[in-house]
Amino acid sequence: MSDLIADVQRGRIDPVYVLASEHPILIDRAVGAIRDAAVPPAMRGWNYDVVEGSLKAAGSASKIVATARTLPMMGARRMVFVRDLATLPADEAAVLTAYLIDPNPSTVLVALTSKLDKRQKLYAAASKAGYLHVLEAPRQVAPWIRAEADARGVRLDPRAVTRLADAVGNDLSRLALVIEQLALYAGDRGVTADDVDDLVADTRERSVFELTDAVGAGDLPGALAAVSALCDQRDSALGVVAMLARHLRQLGVVVAHRGASKQQLASALALPPFIADKVIAQGRRFTADGLARATSLLAASDRALKGDQLIERPFTGFQMKALGRDLGERVVLERLVTAIVAEAR
Repeated sequence: MSDLIADVQRGRIDPVYVLASEHPILIDRAVGAIRDAAVPPAMRGWNYDVVEGSLKAAGSASKIVATARTLPMMGARRMVFVRDLATLPADEAAVLTAYLIDPNPSTVLVALTSKLDKRQKLYAAASKAGYLHVLEAPRQVAPWIRAEADARGVRLDPRAVTRLADAVGNDLSRLALVIEQLALYAGDRGVTADDVDDLVADTRERSVFELTDAVGAGDLPGALAAVSALCDQRDSALGVVAMLARHLRQLGVVVAHRGASKQQLASALALPPFIADKVIAQGRRFTADGLARATSLLAASDRALKGDQLIERPFTGFQMKALGRDLGERVVLERLVTAIVAEAR
């Protein structure tokens, strides 16, 4: 994505771009960069064509190619923007595939596709020619958040970056919007993790992190309070179990690397240093056998929550159906965290 934009800004513009992405912000920015480089604003009335709506009509591909073959008027280039190639029939796609072999050098054809199948001849030909660009979110979203904030002149505290990544995930469009909102919210000062909590993170997310922190720290009152909050919010009990399982896997990395340095553990955990320090401290409360028992309890709870069967040991003595679904889930979670905290101690 950054390479594509950097190339067009340097004047290296291809005659064809086929763009695919699950992230609208990446598409918008790529199209905007290509348009700005290819056709100046004053020339777009003559040299900028948009193909709207469905392409299912007979001859639609021929019309696109005819427009792309048209010479620009009083300018160096024409741009033809096609909204979605996914609706183009296979026989129509053959016309565009042939165009890719000999595109008009004075036209920039930019086409989006909502469904990318590289087995189709059109996309295979675009890929072979170097015209296909799949715009993906980065695997690590924190650097993207920092870059986005820097571009907007927003100062983000390192903890705010981590909290924002946890709260929003890799939804880049929402992240960009939230960073803009945080800038307005914080004003001239830097954005803190508390700002993210106040403006973005909902109560559910706070309660989940409070739960994992309390369980890892051996804090039974804190863990039960977090369970109560999650149940009151009617959060998914299976989702809570999944989050606990993820946290126990992180603790398991610490237990499996006894004797390793903090730097080595932080690398193995793939977490920022200040988050890794917390997980490392929590992991040292557990033994390998204790984590194995805790994992077994998670599996038993997962089975209990997915059906009306009798809860397995050590959760004996009641059935979900007899208690009612909501009450049953609360009891399962309370007994689960009580048992895991016991292992942490």
